[in-house]
Amino acid sequence: MITEYEKVKKDFLSGRIKNCRSYFENNKYYTEAGYCCIMLDNLDKAEKLFKQAKEYDIRADWGLFLLQLFNDNIKSFPTYFQIRNFLEIDLGLLLMYCKENYVGKLIKYADFMAYYNPECYKFIGRAFWAHNFLPVAMFFLKRAKDRFYSDPELHYLLAYIYYHKDKNIEECKKSLNTCLEILPEYAPAKNLYLLAANT
Repeated sequence: MITEYEKVKKDFLSGRIKNCRSYFENNKYYTEAGYCCIMLDNLDKAEKLFKQAKEYDIRADWGLFLLQLFNDNIKSFPTYFQIRNFLEIDLGLLLMYCKENYVGKLIKYADFMAYYNPECYKFIGRAFWAHNFLPVAMFFLKRAKDRFYSDPELHYLLAYIYYHKDKNIEECKKSLNTCLEILPEYAPAKNLYLLAANT
């Protein structure tokens, strides 16, 4: 049976934020309440909530780093795993809640974050792709290819977009060939290659 926490969290992750912040804060889910405050443009309150949670929740520490980016006042550095675990999800949330200003700040610091995790561009590209901002997604995915060429998933993502969105079969096959050179048994790429070959 779904708990009240899971229901409220699902609402928040689905864009239905009403009453989420008060529930999270009243029940001492300070990290979740902090994220609600970001979406409600109350960054000062978000900072206070993240600080309350940072001793026991590594995501709260990442939340504090996000606030530094949003305020153009970087005092700490992200870790490889923070970027891997949280960047794409949080960018997706900001896109869903139409927080263009915060999205712009994240993009502004993409090169900075890539220093700590070179897959950063791929994560950004995937988030934009998932929200159907394809030109921006392709920009970051191509940038990722320049920095992290040996990632088979990256070439598969490019191939998928070329096939399903651009209908560019030639570029799709090129990306799939590269993917399969890196990882010959990559099943999604093999399946997409069969589709492309019969198109």
